[in-house]
Amino acid sequence: MAAYPVRGLDINSSYTIYNLLNEQKEKGVAVIFVGEDLDVLIDLCDRILVLCAGKVTGIVDARNITKEEIGLLMTKTEASEKEGE
Repeated sequence: MAAYPVRGLDINSSYTIYNLLNEQKEKGVAVIFVGEDLDVLIDLCDRILVLCAGKVTGIVDARNITKEEIGLLMTKTEASEKEGE
């Protein structure tokens, strides 16, 4: 599990960490990555679990999702779900 593993690091060190995580993923190791940068999440992850107000609002395939769609899931609440009905 890696939670914000590149916080405070320079860009070269960040890419080194991302490469190490990708190497593990390619070996079949399960990697849980916690982060806020949507570009990195989409590039690094196979699946993304999105939370809003402490509740899961979606588990999506990172290969078929946009930042905008993730953003909508990040702001999804029970009230907004009821409005859509």
